[in-house]
Order: sequence, then structure tokens, then C-alpha cells
Amino acid sequence: MREKTLKPWHGAAFFLLIMIVFFVVCVPLQSHFGLYGVAATEIILLILALLFAKVMGYSLRSLFPVHSPEGLPMLGTILMWISSYILAMVVSLIQYRLFPGEMETINEGLNDVIYSVPFWVSVIVVALLPAICEEAVHRGVIIHTMYRIRKEWLVVLIMGIYFGLFHANPLRFLPTAILGAVMSYIMLETENMVYSSAFHMINNLVPMVLQEFLLKTSQLQQAQNQLTGTDGTMTVPLISIGVYLILGAAVPFGMYLGNYLLHRRDNVKQPFFPKEQMDRTVLKIAIPSAVFFIAGIICFGCGIYFESML
Repeated sequence: MREKTLKPWHGAAFFLLIMIVFFVVCVPLQSHFGLYGVAATEIILLILALLFAKVMGYSLRSLFPVHSPEGLPMLGTILMWISSYILAMVVSLIQYRLFPGEMETINEGLNDVIYSVPFWVSVIVVALLPAICEEAVHRGVIIHTMYRIRKEWLVVLIMGIYFGLFHANPLRFLPTAILGAVMSYIMLETENMVYSSAFHMINNLVPMVLQEFLLKTSQLQQAQNQLTGTDGTMTVPLISIGVYLILGAAVPFGMYLGNYLLHRRDNVKQPFFPKEQMDRTVLKIAIPSAVFFIAGIICFGCGIYFESML
């Protein structure tokens, strides 16, 4: 049973403390020690979360619930990550189109830090540590302060905002807020940090692995060079945004299927579309899918048209 002694203002105060420590202590550490400073930041976050549990008199088991995962909910978690990652990519590509210089600076800064050390060190610091330390802060401490809020969608929204603000960059806010909201929903539904931590680790690990082992091939480098403008910054074509928007048409169904599997338990049969809610559920999937698809077709067509004009 969920403990309700914590209040939302506890979470807000703790988040404010986290951000103060981040800017006063962690930013200088990262500036001087690079990725090792990032590792120190993650450890500091974990220590603060553990201290919060101690000060507030919470057991670690209640504040950081960890249970053995099941296969189907884990598969649902992966499907929800794929869906939310596509959505976050759409947002990032649009931002890249609107603010190419700023986005290029962010990506170059991240890559310089991530790939300044052996790859296995990057995996530990970028994928493993955040899945433990940042989750202890967000899906551990902060989300437990939200249990007095009865509307789950509001909790998910607030948690997404916290996670977006946590990354301390306006252009990273929306993509990370989307991911943070989905991870928070998974945590609320399962009350098991293993699933949200797995989501977090996969989200950080997969792009890093792909960039390490795929972007170094000559063909992909040539494709990347074709996207580079005369000022040296990346120019995202409308066609690319259109393609991701079309892929986004699968996001609502992917989210629904992932959510279904998240609640599926071994040897327990559950209807995929409950009869009493079938029409409403189908509309909730079909309408946003159609919006994504139509927007993608329009964007793709405009991209082809403008390319032909050059």
C-alpha cells in the first residue's frame, strides 16, 4: 500500500535542492573532469535520494520499489520506449530544422564528452548510472511525493516537466519531458522501478551504440555530409521530418499495445479491446495516428517540392 505522508511540495523542494546542487557542484565537476564528472554527478544524485529517504523516515524498499520483472510487462516497456522515442525524435528533428546551430552545439558537446573515454566507460556512465541514480531521484523520491494527487495524468504531466527541467536546456526540455512522462506512467502502473530503469537504460544505450558502431561507416558519413550546410551546421530536410511523422502514425498503437502488455500477467487472459470501451479506444488510436500520417505526407510532399525548386 502506498504511503501518503509525503506531499507534492516535498518533491518540489527536493527538486529545487537537486538543481541547486547540480549548478553549484556538478556543473563545475563536469567542466573539469568531463564524463568522470558526469559519473560523480550521478553518484551525488543517488546520495541525495538516499539521504532524503533517511531524513523522511522512509525505508529504501518503500521509496525505491524493486521487484523481479516479468516478461510481458518488460516487452510492453520496450514497445512504449520505441513509441516514445519516435515521438521524441519528431520533436528533435523539428527543433533541428528551426534551430540548427543551437542543436548542433548541444549534440557536439554531448558527443565530445561521451566519446572522450573508452566506450565501456561511456556505457556505465551514460546508460547504467542514470538508470539507477536519476531513477532514484525521479521515479523514486519525487514521484512518491505525488501520490496525494488523484489524477494520474496530472502526475505524469508534472513528472515529465520535472524531467525536462532536470536536463537544464530549453531545446532538450520537450524530448526529455516526453520520455520522463512515459517512464513515470510505467512506474505508476507497475510500482516497480525495474521497468522504468530498463526504459531509461535502453533509451540512453541504444542511440550511443548506434552512433558508435554505425555512424563511423563511410556511407553514413557521406549521408551526414550531404546534410551539412555551407556554414558547417546540419540541415534537416523536410523529407526526413515527414518520414518520422509517418512513422509516428504507429506511435498511438505502439503505446496502446505496450500499455496492454504492461498490465498483462502470465496465465491471465485480458481482452485486447474491452467491449464496453472498444469504440472509444479505437478512436483514441485512430485519430492521432491519422493526424501524424497526414502531417507526415504533407511535410514529405513539401520537402520534395522544395528540393525540386533548388
